[in-house]
Amino acid sequence: MPTYLAKRILLMIPTLVGISLVLWLVVTAAPGSPGGRTFGEALTQEGAGGGESRRIFRAQFNLDKPVVWNWYVSLEPEEVLGEVRASVDLRLPGKVRSRADQRLIDWGEYAVPALVGAIDLARDGDERAHVLRRLQRNAKRIGVGRMGRQLSSDETAENRAVLAENSDIDARLALPAGADPAAVEERSRLWKEWYAERRVRWSWSFWERLRRRAFDTQFANYWGNLARLDLGDSHVHRIPVLQLIASRLPISITLSVTSLILAYLVSVPLGVWSATRHRTIREQSVSTVLFMLYSLPSFFVATLLLRYLGIGRPFKVIPVAGFESRDTFVLTTWEHVLDIARHTAAPIACMTYASFAALSRYAKGGVLNVIRSDYIRTARAKGLGEATVILKHAVRNGIIPIITLLGTTLPAIVGGSIIVESVFSIPGIGWLTIESIQQRDFNVVIGLALVVAVLTMIGILISDILYAVVDPRISYS
Repeated sequence: MPTYLAKRILLMIPTLVGISLVLWLVVTAAPGSPGGRTFGEALTQEGAGGGESRRIFRAQFNLDKPVVWNWYVSLEPEEVLGEVRASVDLRLPGKVRSRADQRLIDWGEYAVPALVGAIDLARDGDERAHVLRRLQRNAKRIGVGRMGRQLSSDETAENRAVLAENSDIDARLALPAGADPAAVEERSRLWKEWYAERRVRWSWSFWERLRRRAFDTQFANYWGNLARLDLGDSHVHRIPVLQLIASRLPISITLSVTSLILAYLVSVPLGVWSATRHRTIREQSVSTVLFMLYSLPSFFVATLLLRYLGIGRPFKVIPVAGFESRDTFVLTTWEHVLDIARHTAAPIACMTYASFAALSRYAKGGVLNVIRSDYIRTARAKGLGEATVILKHAVRNGIIPIITLLGTTLPAIVGGSIIVESVFSIPGIGWLTIESIQQRDFNVVIGLALVVAVLTMIGILISDILYAVVDPRISYS
C-alpha cells in the first residue's frame, strides 16, 4: 500500500501540470478583456486618465506581456510609428484604432527607444506631436509591488523614485494640447536629451535580452507563480486568489458537507431497505416518490421555497438571502449557530433531495448483486439471522459503488451548488464562480479549476484506499 500511494501521489504532479497547461491555453484564447467591464473594457476609453489607468491595470496582472516569446525587446521605429499612426487615424474603424492603442500601451518601456527614433521619422509636426505624447506615456515607469500586498522599505523607496521621475516627465517634457511647431521641436530636443542620459536602461547584454525574451512573458509568469503556489490576484476583488477562495470556502463547505452527510445517511439505509424488499408495493412507492423529487430542478424548488416560505406568501419562516444575519456580532455562539441554520436550511434541502434517488438506487443495485452471491446463501444456510446476513455480509461488499461516488463528490465540497447559491444569494464558491466568469476574472477561474482538479485526484485516491478497507480481496501490494 505505501508504494502504491507514493506512485499515485507522484503521478498527480504531471497530471496537475497538464491540467494547468490546458487551463492556461483556454483562458489565454478566451475572448474579452480580463476584469470585465469593471477594470477591462471600461478602461478602453481615453480621457480622465483612462489610458494610464489601463496601462497600470494590465501591468499589475502581467496582461501587457507577450504570451510566450517576448519580441518587444527588438521593436523598430518604423513598426512603432505605424501603430501611432493607426491609433490616431480617424479614417480607420474604431476597433482598429483601439487595437493599435492597446499594443502601444502593452509595449510600455520597451517602445521608448523606438519612439525616440520615430521622432525624426514623423512626416510632419502633428505626427511628431502624437509620437511625443505617446512617448510621455510609455516613458513613465510603473511602481513595484503587487496590489493589496504590504510593501517593503526598499519597494517604498523605489516607488518614491518612480513617482519623482514620472512627475519630472509631466513637468518638463509634457507637450501641451494645441502646441505650435516651435514647442514640438523644443520637446523633441528635450526628449532626445532625456533618452541619451538614460540610454543604459535599454542597453541590454545578449544574456539579458535572452532572459527577457524567455521569461518576461505571460507564460513564464504563470508557471513561476504556480511554482510558488501563488495563483495571482483577483482582477475584480484586488486581493490574492487563494485568500479570496479561502474566505468563501467555509460557506460552501458548510452547505456541501452537511448536504453530503444527510444524503448518505438517508440514501444508503434506504437503498439497503429497498434491496431487501425488492418489487414490493412499499419499495415501488418509495422509488416513485424519490424519482419524482429527482425530476424537480433545484432552481425550481428553490424559487418555490422563497416564494412560499421566505417572502411571507403565505409564510415567512426562512431568510430570503445570505449565509447569516448582519448583526451576528451581538449573538452568542449558540444563537449564531441557529442563525446560520435558519439561513442554510432551505439551500441544504435543495442540494440534498435530488441525491436521494441516485444514491439509494446505487446502494440498492450493489446490495442486490451481492445478495445473489454464493457466500450469502452459505451464510443463510449456516442459520445466521437475516439482519446479520444483510448488514455484515451483503452491505459491506454492496456499498462499493457508493464509495466510488463518495470519492468523486469531494470536489463538490468546494464547488458547492452554483444554482442554489445564486438563487439564495449565498456568497460561497458557487457564486464566486459565476461572478468570476461574468467579470472575466481569469485568475480566479483558473484558481477554482485547479482546486477542483486537486480535490478530484484526492477523491479518486481516497476511493481506491476505501476499496481495500471494505473489500479484503482488493490489495495494492
